[in-house]
Amino acid sequence: MSSDHYSVIDSVSNKKNQGYLATIVKVEGSAYRKEGTMMFISDKGMEKGLLSGGCVEEDLLARIDMQKYAEPFLMEYDLRSEDDLSWGQGVGCDGKIYIMVEPVTMETRQIFQKIQHHLNNGENVELIKKFNQLNKQMENKISVEAKKEYPNGTSFISEFICSPSDMISFTQSFEPQPKLILYGAGPDAKPVVHFASKAGFYVILADWRQSYCKKENIPYAKEYIIGSPTEVMEAINPTENDYVLTMTHSFMKDQEIVDYFQARKTKYLGLLGSKKRSERLLAGKKDKDWIRYPVGLAIHSESPEEIAISIVAELIQLKNTKKSEAMVKQ
Repeated sequence: MSSDHYSVIDSVSNKKNQGYLATIVKVEGSAYRKEGTMMFISDKGMEKGLLSGGCVEEDLLARIDMQKYAEPFLMEYDLRSEDDLSWGQGVGCDGKIYIMVEPVTMETRQIFQKIQHHLNNGENVELIKKFNQLNKQMENKISVEAKKEYPNGTSFISEFICSPSDMISFTQSFEPQPKLILYGAGPDAKPVVHFASKAGFYVILADWRQSYCKKENIPYAKEYIIGSPTEVMEAINPTENDYVLTMTHSFMKDQEIVDYFQARKTKYLGLLGSKKRSERLLAGKKDKDWIRYPVGLAIHSESPEEIAISIVAELIQLKNTKKSEAMVKQ
């Protein structure tokens, strides 16, 4: 599931937000984004998510402004033509996209609040849209399913009929946010929390120091937990699908985390520090392939921001590599 989907779900769920939800429901050929990509457009013109390189969004904003009545509508954008008047000029795409635009009603908001609730509970959700182009009626329903993978990623078309007299049906799948547990709330953790949250991770920040681990110091985390490494991990109970990162700058605290995960498995355990330091932490213990050190991609990073980018890039690479491998196997 695309990382910006979560911010769109948050925006649609928020009762203070009024506006429109735009969803790519069909792609013919190649396009900038895939089926299921969403964007929230508020009544003030503020946006969450991205559907294209920018030109499509501008046109949608103009069409919404021209609407006298808040009704759903379907737009078709042909990005394949080469002439100067076409949508395709300069976009770098070679396809046609169909975008469903619907006003965010009370019913829509309630549906997305339910989606948010199930995702927070670690459940997969399917959203089924049905749009009657004759009477402009839109219906949204959800189905909570066991986890499953789809050939084209996070969404699929169950039915799409372009005839004005027919019903359009579209189904997309949502997966819970990948969870990142970051232990150590020093100043260098701040850009990691920021970038990871923007990349779609559900960030839990933990530390043994209450004065460090709080929203006023490091915003953007979803949860803040105070306690020793063992206390925190026991409270969270990380699963094999979670990501763990230690940034304590304390050898004893890091040792406690490494010892905790000797009898458990997680998708990723990143150890901040040099290779020599990490090897000391793992001395006499079996080295597991999901324990990464030195943490982050090797991009010769130096500043806290550069290091944070290298770490989050490694998290994204691992997350998306696993997804691609699952798709290839089907």
